[in-house]
Formats: sequence, C-alpha cells, structure tokens
Amino acid sequence: MMQNYITVAWRNLLKNKAISFIMIFGLAASIAAFLLITQYVFSEFSYDEFHTGADNIYRIRLDDYKQGVLTNISVISYHAEAPAIKETFPEVEDFVRLHRADGMISYRKPSGELVSYHEKKAFYADSSLFDVFSFPLLKDSANQVLRRPESVVIPESMAQKYFGRQNPIGKTLRLSSDWQGGDYVVEGVFADIPMNSHIHFDFVFSIQNLLKNQQFATGGWYWTNFYTYLLLRAGTSPEALQNRLSSVIEKHIGKQLKKYKVRQTFVLQPLRSIHLHSQTASEVEPNGKIGIVYVLILVAFLILAIGWLNYINLSTARGIERAKEVGFRKALGSEKRQLIQQFFVESLGFNLLSVFIGIGLFLLALVIFSDSIQTTNSFSMLLNPLFWTVSLTVIFLGFFLSAFYPAFVLSSFKPIAILKGYLPKQTGGESFRKSLVVFQFTASIFLIIATLVINQQLAFMQQQDLGMNINQQLIVKAPKILRTGSFTNDIRFFKDRTLADTDVRHVTASSEVPGQEIFWTVEWQRFHQAAADYKLCSMMAVDEDFIPTYNIKLLAGRNFNKELVLDNEAVIINESALKAFGFATAEQAINQEVGNVIPKKIVGVVNDFHQQSLKTANRPIIFQHIPWNSSFLTIALRSNHVGESIAMLEKVYHEAFPGNAFEFFFLDDHFQQQYKSDERVAALFSWFALVAISIACLGLLGLAMFTAKNRTKEIGIRKVLGASVGSVVMLLSRDFLRPVGVAIILASPLAWYALTWWLQDFAYKTDIKLWTFLVAGVLAIGIALVTVSFQSVKAALMNPVKSLRGE
Repeated sequence: MMQNYITVAWRNLLKNKAISFIMIFGLAASIAAFLLITQYVFSEFSYDEFHTGADNIYRIRLDDYKQGVLTNISVISYHAEAPAIKETFPEVEDFVRLHRADGMISYRKPSGELVSYHEKKAFYADSSLFDVFSFPLLKDSANQVLRRPESVVIPESMAQKYFGRQNPIGKTLRLSSDWQGGDYVVEGVFADIPMNSHIHFDFVFSIQNLLKNQQFATGGWYWTNFYTYLLLRAGTSPEALQNRLSSVIEKHIGKQLKKYKVRQTFVLQPLRSIHLHSQTASEVEPNGKIGIVYVLILVAFLILAIGWLNYINLSTARGIERAKEVGFRKALGSEKRQLIQQFFVESLGFNLLSVFIGIGLFLLALVIFSDSIQTTNSFSMLLNPLFWTVSLTVIFLGFFLSAFYPAFVLSSFKPIAILKGYLPKQTGGESFRKSLVVFQFTASIFLIIATLVINQQLAFMQQQDLGMNINQQLIVKAPKILRTGSFTNDIRFFKDRTLADTDVRHVTASSEVPGQEIFWTVEWQRFHQAAADYKLCSMMAVDEDFIPTYNIKLLAGRNFNKELVLDNEAVIINESALKAFGFATAEQAINQEVGNVIPKKIVGVVNDFHQQSLKTANRPIIFQHIPWNSSFLTIALRSNHVGESIAMLEKVYHEAFPGNAFEFFFLDDHFQQQYKSDERVAALFSWFALVAISIACLGLLGLAMFTAKNRTKEIGIRKVLGASVGSVVMLLSRDFLRPVGVAIILASPLAWYALTWWLQDFAYKTDIKLWTFLVAGVLAIGIALVTVSFQSVKAALMNPVKSLRGE
C-alpha cells in the first residue's frame, strides 16, 4: 500500500511540474529564511557562554544619581573598588580589572629591522584574567602569566603577525602609549578569542606596571577608567550582594560625592547578558540589541508561517483536480483513513523535499551573504546540536500540521456527488483560504513598511548636516615615539613640511576625531554662581588648528592662540555645554570661569557638531589647548590627488617621527562605520521582505488557480451572454485584491506602532511619513496584480463552449 502511495505521489508531482515546483520551492525558501534568522539569533544569544563560570561572572556598572534622578550610566569604574569589594564580601571569589592600553607596539627583528603597528585592542589586566575567564592559554599556564610588572600575553594571530614561525615566549615588545609604556616580555600565548565574546584583545599587559603610574597610585577612588569583573562563589545571590555593594562607595568616597551632590551605586551585570542588554557609555565594543533579536524571531516565524499557509493553499487548490480520483477510490471501497494516509504521505514527501532544498539554500546563503549578515559564528553554529534540534522541531511540527489539513480536506469529498459530476465548490473553505492570504500579505506588507522606514532613518542620519566638515579629511595616528622628545617641536616640523604642499589646507592634532566616543569625562561646575551644580562633560585636547580644520562655527569669542601662554588654562565649549552650565547666550559665557578645583576661563563657544552618529545625542564638550596630548593628526586635503598626497604624507611622517608606524584612514569612511549595524539590519529586512512577498504571491497564485477552476462554468456563461475579456479579468482580479486590501489595513497600524518603538533608540530620527504606507500598499497591490493577471487572463480567454462542455 505504501508503495502505491509513493507511486501516485510521484506521478502527480510529474503531472503538475509547475505547481509542484512552486509548492516545493516556496516552502523551501521559507525554511531557508527561517534557518538563516535562527542561526543569527542563536549566535547573538551565545555570547560569552563558552566561559566555564559564565553564570557566576558579573561586570560592575557605575550609576550616578542627582536628586534621586539617574544622570549617568557607565561600565567603567574605579580601580580600587575590586580589592575593597573582595576584602569586604566573602561571596566574591576573585576579580579582574581591565584598562585600555591602546598605543603603538614595536618589535625589533633579529635582522635589526624595527616593526611597529598601532594597536587598538590592547588592555592592562590582573593576573587573574585567565582564572576568571576561560580564554585557553596555549603556552604557559594561567597561574604564571601577568604576575610580573613587565609581562604580556598575546593571541596566536598576534604571535604570527609579529614573530612569524619563531617562538614568541621570551621575546620583547615595546609599548608606546599615553599611560604606561615600556618593554614587556611575552610570557604566554592564548587562543584567538571567539567572535561571540563581548570583549576581544590582542595584547594583555600586566596591570601592575600601570598601577605604578602616580595618577593611579594616588587616585584609586578618583579615576574611573577600569572595566571590573567579579567571580562570585557558587550559590551567591547577585541581587542580595548588589544591595550591599554601595556601602563600599560610601566608606571610601562618600564625603567627596556629597560635595558634588551625587550618589553612586554599583550594579552587577551578568556576563551573558552584556552583549544584548547593555547599551551604556564606554562599552568595550559595540553590543547587539535584544529588541532587534526579538523582531527577527517574529520575522522568522512569520516567514515560515507564510510558507506553510502557502503550501496549504496550493494543496487544497489542487484538490479539485483530485476530486474524481477520491470519488473512484471511495466507490471502490477505500476508507477515509486510507485516503488520509495517502494524502499525508504525499504531503510528507513534498515537505521532506522542501526541507532538504531549504537546508541547501540556507547553506548557500551563508556563503553568499556571510559578509552582509555578519553573524558571529555562522558556520560553527552548524555543529551546534541545539540549533538543529530547535530549528528542525519547529519545522517538522509545522509541516505535520500543514500536511494534516489538506489530507483531511481532500479525503472528505462525497463520492456520489463527485461521480454524478458535481465537483466540490468549497474545497478547504473559500473564506478560510482568503484568510490565509490576508495573513500572508499582512506579514509581507509589514516587512515592506519596516524596510522602507529603516532605510529612511539610515538615509536621514547619513544626510544630515554634521555641523562640521568631514570630507577630504585624512586621519593619521599620532606618533608615540618622538624624535626630539618634544611633541610640540616634532608636530611643528610635520606641519610646516606638509603645509608646504599645495594639496594640504590644514593640519591639526587632537585627542579624538569625529566618529569616536570620548572616554575622557569630568564633572565641572560654573564658578561664581550660587549653588552651581556639577555637570558631566566630555573633554577633548586640541591645538589651535582644530576648529578651522573641521570648519566648526565659532558662535562667540575666539579660537585658541598658540602665542598666548594663558590659553593653556583657557577652554572653548560647545552649545550643549553652554546650556548645561546655564548661560543664556554664547556672548554671556565669554570670560566666565568653569572647572572643578582650578577655574578655567571660557574664551570661545562653538556650535554643536555630531562627534558621534545621530543615534547619540550631542553632549557637553570642553576643548582644552593641549596639543601634546594627541592621538590623531588630521590633514585636510585640497584636491583629489589622494594617492600622491598619501605618498607625500608618509614620507614626511617618517622624517618627522622616525620609528613610528604610518597608519591612516579617511574620516568620512570612518564616520559611516557607525551605521554599519543599521545597514546590516536594513539589508536583513530588505531580503526577508523580498522572500516574504514572493512566497505570499505564490499563495495568491494558488487562490487564483482555485477561483478560476471553481468559476469555470460561470465564466463560460458570462462570455456566452456577451461579457468581454476585460470585464472577466476585472471580475476575477477584484476578488483576488480584496484580501490584499484587508492586509494593508491590518499591517499599517501594526507597522506604525512597531517602528515608532524602534525609532525611540535614536536621538535624531525621521518622521514616519504617510507616503511610506501608500508606497507599501501600492507595491503590494501591484505585485498581487502581476501575480494573478496571468491566471485571470488565461481563464477569461478560455473557449466558453469548451468550459460549458467540461461542466
């Protein structure tokens, strides 16, 4: 019997090649999209789970309150807090602190050649790093590394980059940085950190050397530059411990905080929640967003549901062609149970074939779109049994449900009526089938609207006036090794040489450039004002050429003057700082004093410019004339002779700063990198919207086929009575488009609500415009018309004599 079922199923597949292909490929495409989104979601949820003690590791977050209002959240805090917490609370088994050590790394080869690179993923860390975290050491053991002040450990990739095939253990690397440079001996090599880690580092230096720095030795409770992680003993309640942590702050700096009218608390962030749930200032790396993950989960199930419903529509639409077969089988003694088995086996075959093709499309998509989707560990996820267990369970549950419904419908035909020539007119229920199409198009139109709005927001951010000029700006990493021992002298030599070239307009040195978060923050107040409150401000060290180089507008006062020694104690503020300090106008702020302990005179006020992307609100920025505290050199180019200019700059750079690595990037490209994650989301929604609308159209095609088959006699009679082809096409198309119209009505408010929620994360956002919904609606109707027009025209052109004879 089973062999007969399979034979009949195979013959039906070959008999209706086109519709069979549509059914199989539509379901396969939805399965591929579902798997693609599911592996992305699994990747996002897998962050930091590879650490053995992940469930007991917490990061300390520092929250500031003023008058009971939360004013600042930061994941960097004091270096003295961790030892004090461990000493006070026995629940804390261990801790590790991290501090950025970005700078230039140099190594002299046996040949005598000096190799130098600017590195951005370097940290100082406690020797407990490899005890708290499960980063595997390949050479040496965790209880031996980072115990000496002049020690460093590196990953395999950096060992290969600097030392090639040589054994790196015992080799010396020189760190030139703004904090604590010097020579460090490589004591260990660890495996490259997996992508699904919220933190990555290429160099880990002993924190002991950093703490010898006088600033840290005397300011353990004043410098908030450290990422602190606690390893709690098993069974410890993090909530109970968190409630008691603030007593440590009160004990050590309670009096000082009262001076600033600030209350601080420690919050424990679970390690595994950091990537998706932490969007605070000073994050080690950009994190994901749990909201986006939830939306993608919804999209995955919507697309899979569209595929299933499309399969049901097409299966029941084909039922009319199988009606006589069912009638004969029942007349010859077949039971309903046997017919259900037959149709279920056919559906099972179709679904299994769709699953295999869908998995193939999924693997192909991983190869083709891996760069644009950028999942953390796409291919390693294929080895994750939980991923396949969850994915295949959902898929097989869905296709069992989608297979049973057509089987029951097709097995319910009345044999006597069928053999008398009365074909079923309501196979599967016309209203139910139209409801399925409404659902399919509601989901598809929702995705189309979402795609349009996401792209509008992205374009809005990229096209806004930034309040400065970032075009034709070439950024070079500032030197860490000085020729004369004076940054001022060396930079003056570099400026004079480069400005002699007619293609260079300006050269400036600064601690930061646009497109980067400013980590240097201070609490300053306005002097000579009763009860002046302290305001958190970002600090930027610049020289006198910064404002003209970036074409920043000076609203009042003047720029820095290198000839005025007093300008080393002067500041320039932006509009946000102007408002924060309570000045009514820019002119009123000139010659006023702000600061912490030592007052600084305001000599200028500049317009707000977007230091970071438009996702972030403008913050108070204070500019100080400290040209020697610079990490970047900005060269404003005059022409498009980029290649020649870069060659000239590299030559002059090596003359001015011998031994330093020449590394550069263009500011406009660098600034746009901030929108990379948003571009990825836009790409994902664009592709999935295309998949959804394509599969939904297949469902509409199934409805068109069913309607045309069911109304063959009606169409023949209308044509005999004089109806034109156009009127028949209009009649059929009108019925097809009603579900699409209902879908537009349902999808529009849902999309508006969801996208309004999504836009809340942006400080500067576009308005959701009415034309977006109109475009989505017209697009959906247009696609639907194209889909059903062929079937409608074909039915309208059918010979009425043949139609009536067939009935």
